[in-house]
Amino acid sequence: MAMNIKKKQLIYNIISVVALILVFAFATIVIGPKLIATVKEPAEFKAFIDNNLAVGIIVFLAIQIFQVFFALIPGEPIEVFAGYGFGGFLGTLLCLVGILLASTAIFSLTRKFGKKFTYIVFAEDKLNNLKFMQSEEKIEFTIFLLFFIPGTPKDLLTYFAGLTKIGMKRFLVISTVARIPSIISSTFAGHYLMQENYLVSAIIFGVTAIVSICGIIFHKKYRQRKQDKQKEKDLESSQ
Repeated sequence: MAMNIKKKQLIYNIISVVALILVFAFATIVIGPKLIATVKEPAEFKAFIDNNLAVGIIVFLAIQIFQVFFALIPGEPIEVFAGYGFGGFLGTLLCLVGILLASTAIFSLTRKFGKKFTYIVFAEDKLNNLKFMQSEEKIEFTIFLLFFIPGTPKDLLTYFAGLTKIGMKRFLVISTVARIPSIISSTFAGHYLMQENYLVSAIIFGVTAIVSICGIIFHKKYRQRKQDKQKEKDLESSQ
């Protein structure tokens, strides 16, 4: 069984790498030359996006969905790029749309195929760290809290949510709303970067970094506390 899972993970990783290469190859061939020529000049870059808005949106959504689905790279750089290329408001909207589409697909696949599907993407020990969520009475609050705090493993949480008792619609609404503040901070940092307002952009990046570090520390302590409580419950029920 363990060997079978490892083989599936290997196949999944190979497919992920190939898909990533194809996505970026497509982006490079279609918009790469012009993009490289204009990205150094904010005004020209913005004009290029405005003149090729449909293509830019399609390519960006593909990259955003790919990032959430395959979880190979952090989402923050993509959100910053969204703000840089499309502005704070449209960039935020596109990020939310891409994340929503990917989350819907992930939740549906996890709910249908269960742990067999999640093990292809993540190692069993990572998922075991979140087992407390399956019996969590305040599951909706827990999901909102973990998605709201910067620095938490949101892609892993998206995969694990399908193994819990929460309904898909409730999960999508709660997780999407909870993500908004973090996405806004990243997209507007990119927006101000494009406008060459480096001071405001640096402040946003700095505050976000500090909050993310605090979020990572909080998540580890919160997870450990929940795991300890779950172990106590399991021990009491076995006696």
